[in-house]
Amino acid sequence: MADELETTVVQSAMEKVMAIYETFKERDHGEVVQAPKTLTDHIFSQVAAGQTDKQKLVVSGLTHLKPLERMIQRLKR
Repeated sequence: MADELETTVVQSAMEKVMAIYETFKERDHGEVVQAPKTLTDHIFSQVAAGQTDKQKLVVSGLTHLKPLERMIQRLKR
């Protein structure tokens, strides 16, 4: 039961984070493809640590993606 709950919470948070991430700013394909890869481990680790509040997971996920965005912008220069 706990695994099912964790999976549901993770999926829901991931969908919300990606929806916000993709619509907030125009992004190229590489950014959109890389985001879920790095986000999955982060969100699962948050849930494993006991965080199940979707809003907090979404904020944490978006915060986690910010350094990735900066790195990609630096590489484009």
